[in-house]
Amino acid sequence: MGKYFGTDGIRGVFGEKLTSELCYRIGYALSQYFGKGEVFIGRDTRISGEEIESALIKGLSDGGMTAKCLGIVPTPAVAYLTKKSEAKCGIMITASHNPPSHNGIKFFDENGMKLNEEQEGSIEYYIDNSNSTHNESESILKNSSNNHYALKQDYIDYVVKTTSVDLSGYEIFLDCGYGATGTVAGEIFERLGAKVNIENYSLRGEKINAGCGALFPEYVQRTMHNAQRITHNDCVNNLNNTSDHSCALCDMRYALKKIGFSFDGDGDRLSVVYEGKIIDGDSVLYNLSRVISLNENVVAGTVLANLALEKKLLSEGKRLIRTPVGDKYICDLLFKKNYSLGGEQSGHYIIHPEMSTGDGIFAAIFFLKSVIEYGEVVILDLVPQKQISLKADRGIMFEKDFILLIKKWEEKLKGIGRLIVRMSGTEDKIRVMVECENEKIVEEALDEFREAIINNEC
Repeated sequence: MGKYFGTDGIRGVFGEKLTSELCYRIGYALSQYFGKGEVFIGRDTRISGEEIESALIKGLSDGGMTAKCLGIVPTPAVAYLTKKSEAKCGIMITASHNPPSHNGIKFFDENGMKLNEEQEGSIEYYIDNSNSTHNESESILKNSSNNHYALKQDYIDYVVKTTSVDLSGYEIFLDCGYGATGTVAGEIFERLGAKVNIENYSLRGEKINAGCGALFPEYVQRTMHNAQRITHNDCVNNLNNTSDHSCALCDMRYALKKIGFSFDGDGDRLSVVYEGKIIDGDSVLYNLSRVISLNENVVAGTVLANLALEKKLLSEGKRLIRTPVGDKYICDLLFKKNYSLGGEQSGHYIIHPEMSTGDGIFAAIFFLKSVIEYGEVVILDLVPQKQISLKADRGIMFEKDFILLIKKWEEKLKGIGRLIVRMSGTEDKIRVMVECENEKIVEEALDEFREAIINNEC
């Protein structure tokens, strides 16, 4: 990670780490790095989004670039339109799954790919070595596009045409998490023939990801449960008022197959609920692998991918190739090796080359394709794996006692499990993952790390 960039762009609490002045300098730096030309800008629903957008556009304009504003759209729409239109780059203003007070900026090159670390380093140089200054009183000069709907519709049409699946036998429950998918998800699934129940689709940035969306699949799980209960009660009431004790309406409702999907704030993450159960991310990735033509029989995952996924793929003559944590590393591998599918437990799934970045809606439709083709969802028998995520200073990774603790557990788990300790690239947190067939060992290890981290913060 660099001075400004984390594992997925630049993020922070707006007004603290992320300011209008910094956003202006980022915009100007992009113009110096990419040169004159068009840049597409999208954003999620966060309240600070418009202010960040204005500062970015001013910096871009001062550097000679022309901004085409897409309004509120999912991140994959920005990536798709950037690539299709051969723009110089794409920008998404979002903090993804983070809380409403946070915001950030994701970046895409002309291929709709996230920037690599070398590109990020060059942009950081321009951020710190720019002579241009931000004057908030000056007007924005080159915001060239007000046709948000037409551009957004292009993305919707592409998803519908490319996935081309008949969902007329399905009732889909969608939780948009008060984020960007609220502007497109309902129309996409309806055009594919599904009966759609959509919640948290209003554009209320102050509620984005708050107890809903991809990080809280329990929300859509409860919605589906309540809908089933209401349908049953309606049926009972109807039967009590009819002489033939039949209810065609309720029969039709029960005949529809029900499945729930949750998306995070910018729509690049997906969580799945099937038959009332939350499906883990490794199982989602496996089910996707059943309906996607895999180049070289490879599925890309991260170091966090459960051993059960690797074994299941191996039993079918397929390989799991692991990358560092972060969907941009998976995307980079898919692009360089021309692999077809990659994903991570957190809900990022990339289907290449149709999409150049994670797309929750696109992945949801392909998951449905797997259900339609096989008539079932395979749920992997996961090796016990747990993770803790605690607030911590980055310096903890260099402290002698903590280094010794890591070495101790690496030795204990050698041959029987795995330990991964890393700083988050999007928050000031440390994440510790332990995987082992013996769940007692998993808990013991996490308890020791939890105590060490908490004591370090005191």
